[in-house]
Amino acid sequence: MKAGRKNNNDGPRPARGPSDWFLMAMLVFCLAFGVRQMFHPAAKKVESVKAGQILRAPPPSEMVWTGANPKHDSSADDVEAGKLPADKLAKLIQDLQSQDDPMEREQLIADLLASLKTGDSAAALDFLKDAEPAELAADLSRRLVRRWAESSPREVAAWINGLPDGDQRLAAVDGLAIVWANSQMADAIGWGQSLGNEGERNRALTDVANEAVRADPMTALQLAVDLPADVQRDDLIRRAAMEWASGDATNAVAWAEQIPDATLRATVMAGEAVAWAKQNPESAATLAIEELPPGRLQEDTVVSIVQRWAEQQPEAAAAWVAQFPEGAMRAAAIENLVALWSQKDAAAAQQWLAAHS
Repeated sequence: MKAGRKNNNDGPRPARGPSDWFLMAMLVFCLAFGVRQMFHPAAKKVESVKAGQILRAPPPSEMVWTGANPKHDSSADDVEAGKLPADKLAKLIQDLQSQDDPMEREQLIADLLASLKTGDSAAALDFLKDAEPAELAADLSRRLVRRWAESSPREVAAWINGLPDGDQRLAAVDGLAIVWANSQMADAIGWGQSLGNEGERNRALTDVANEAVRADPMTALQLAVDLPADVQRDDLIRRAAMEWASGDATNAVAWAEQIPDATLRATVMAGEAVAWAKQNPESAATLAIEELPPGRLQEDTVVSIVQRWAEQQPEAAAAWVAQFPEGAMRAAAIENLVALWSQKDAAAAQQWLAAHS
């Protein structure tokens, strides 16, 4: 019997190795992933790894565009924003009470104010209104109001409107008026004039006028003349008139001559004479002698003029003083004249004194 041809398919097939199955599995996975990407591109997700967790961007259905940032629940953030200033301020107060070095205290306060966000200001001030010790809390409150007003004066104005009557409200009115006047004078005046409470309105406008004295004395005077008459108002008018006289004495004096109140008129003109003495001591001296009533105000004004005149022209000042009649004004003027003149020419001053004593 002839042996048949051996069939290569007879017998068991050789087993496939692990690498064959792995390659087949990878092929199937790649095909499936490619088909999925072709027909379902929206299924992609943005993933990133941070601190061992996978953070996924929210699906479009949960993002509502409001014109600035995606809408989200901010209640937790608001709670933290309210807690954070209180925690910082409580620690600051504790640190300040244990710190004796004034420089270190100021640095602690500066660091705290710099760390607070503008949005935390209202919460911080709410905490401070009941904080102890009251004097320290009030000081921090004033500083915080001024810092807030530097960037957002209208926000501070709105916040003040919601405050109850009391020391914190009055201090906030002062702080806002002062800061706002130095950055936007017209807006500060408008805000002050809009206040419904007469006392607060006068307080704010007084603050604004005080800030305007040097930069804009005419505006300060315009505000001051409409305030209720009192010592503070009169001093404001005097200082503003002095600033005016420093640059335009003729018109300033002409305006002061029209003041109906004799006492205020004399006080204002005395201040103008002293300011005028820096530019024209002879005219200032004439004003003091001819327009001021005899008495302490005139004497003090004359001595002030002599001081300024002696710094520029001691011989001319001495000739004027030599005409004074005997009395307290002459003695005080000579004393101040000789003291200032001696700094420049002691021999000449002593020679003149010997001839007029």
